[in-house]
Amino acid sequence: MPGPSDTTSLLTDDEKWYFDLHGFLVLRGVIPPDNLARMLAIIDGWLAANESELHAPLLRHRQEPCKTHVDHIQYGDPIFSDLAMDPKIMRVVCGLMFGAPRLFHCNFTMMERCDQEPWSFHRDDSGYKFPPGFRNPHNDYQANGHDIYCSHVATWVALADVPEGTGLCLIPGSHRSNFPTPTALPVKHDPPTSMTVPVSAGDVIVFSTNLLHDAAAWTEDTPRMNIFQRYQLSVYFNESGKGGYPLEAHRALISDDQYELESQGRQRKNAAARVLGT
Repeated sequence: MPGPSDTTSLLTDDEKWYFDLHGFLVLRGVIPPDNLARMLAIIDGWLAANESELHAPLLRHRQEPCKTHVDHIQYGDPIFSDLAMDPKIMRVVCGLMFGAPRLFHCNFTMMERCDQEPWSFHRDDSGYKFPPGFRNPHNDYQANGHDIYCSHVATWVALADVPEGTGLCLIPGSHRSNFPTPTALPVKHDPPTSMTVPVSAGDVIVFSTNLLHDAAAWTEDTPRMNIFQRYQLSVYFNESGKGGYPLEAHRALISDDQYELESQGRQRKNAAARVLGT
C-alpha cells in the first residue's frame, strides 16, 4: 500500500489548498455527453417502470415528498460502476484516502420543484454521535505538511444543470469547525456563511461529509437529477447495521474491480493503482 505522500501527490498543491480551506472541489466535465445521455435513458426507464419490474437490488423509493431515490444503481448497469471508478473521480478520492477508498453508498436522486420549508444543515456519520471536542474516526479530516487526509468523502454527480442558488448547499470550511453549529440554521444560499455550487450536467462535486451540507430548495420547472456516491477509508471502516456493500447475493452483477472497490481491505485498490500508474 502506498504511503500518504505517494497518494496525496495525486492532488495538485492548488487543490490541496482549496480543499483544506473550503472542504470541497468541483471537477468539470467528468461525464462525456454520450455517457450522460445513456445514463439518463437508463434512469428514465427505472423511473417509468413499476417497482415490481425493477430487478433486485435496485430499489426506488421516496425519502421526502419531492425527492425520489433509486438505490444501488451500480448493480443495475455497468455504466454506473464505471462512474464509481472513473479515473477523474478516483484521482481525487484516492488522493484524500491514501489510495484505499471503499464505495459504501451509491444512489440516484431526483428532486422536483418543492415549496417545502428549508431543511437544516447536517454532517454524515456512522450513526454514533461523538461528544463535542472528539474526532469521529468515521468522518475525520487532517492535513499535515504536504499530506491531506479525509476518511469520509461524497461525490455529488450532476446529471442536469444546477443554477446558482439551488442544488447542493454548503458552509465552506465547516469541515474543520470545532464549535457547535447554530441551531435552526436554514439551508439556503446566504453568502458568505453558506453557498450553493452551480454546476453543469456532467460535473462532479467532491466534498468532505464533515462539511455542513444539504440540498437547497429546488425552484426549477425541470427536476434536479444527480448521483450521490460516498467513500470511506477501506482499511477498517464499515457502516454497521446499514447492510453495506458489497451485496453478496448480487455479486454476479458487478465486476471484480467493483467488488474490490466495495470491499474492506488494507491493500491498494486497483482503481488507485490505475490513477497512480502502477
